[in-house]
Amino acid sequence: MSNGNSCRDGASNTALWRRRNYLVATIGVAASSGCTGETANGGETTEPTEEEEEEEEEEEEEEELPEGVSEAEFESGPVPDEYVSAISLGGERRTPGTLASKSDVSFSEYDEALENDAHQPGRCCANCADYIPDKNGDGFGACAEVEGYIDGADWCTIYEELPEPESPEGIAEDELATAEVPEAYRTASSQGGEMRNPEALRSQADVQLMESVEAIADGPARPGQSCGNCAEYVPDENGDTWGACAKVEGYVAVEDWCVIWESLGDGT
Repeated sequence: MSNGNSCRDGASNTALWRRRNYLVATIGVAASSGCTGETANGGETTEPTEEEEEEEEEEEEEEELPEGVSEAEFESGPVPDEYVSAISLGGERRTPGTLASKSDVSFSEYDEALENDAHQPGRCCANCADYIPDKNGDGFGACAEVEGYIDGADWCTIYEELPEPESPEGIAEDELATAEVPEAYRTASSQGGEMRNPEALRSQADVQLMESVEAIADGPARPGQSCGNCAEYVPDENGDTWGACAKVEGYVAVEDWCVIWESLGDGT
């Protein structure tokens, strides 16, 4: 009996050993396949379905919303307190209760706006007179005419071009790029908290300063970028509609742009 049991035990142990080694080998192949993007039989892994890709895109879009803000609030408000009755880039005060809905003004992202016959290249909320730039570092602003949160890269059919500032008294237009700015700007802090140092400024030519609409239309700038929502911009301090920059010399308009543009959301 003992010999029979030993044989059976030996056979059992041998079978168990083979089973374990088979499992280890199988797991090893599966792990290796996972690293190479292939299945154990040498085939490729299954590509995600269109529905799965759409779900993933929707999740990514949801993640872009400000923390604690629902999709409904993002579309229709209310916006944070600092925007409720704020002044837009063009000097217009936002008045709750008189705002249009996004659907009323064909509100859309820039890429979608390109398909709208009413849209002109380079135009977006960031260079619109009604836009209120980011004030709390979440990357979104608001609008003096439309409800809800507004991304600078968006656009709508009531887009209003910012007026080009007139040259300050005593300064010729061709002098604006290098002229000494008024005292109020010389060591002022930018809207991103950067102190302006008159001895460490770059020229406007060095940073390719140009109008935002032109920069976006021609390619160097991305939709949603303008001096008005740049962390380095020093807004109008004396009512002449000109501003300055913490990094660049001369007079700077709110609708301008340059290659050292920095998002307000990165610096506040």
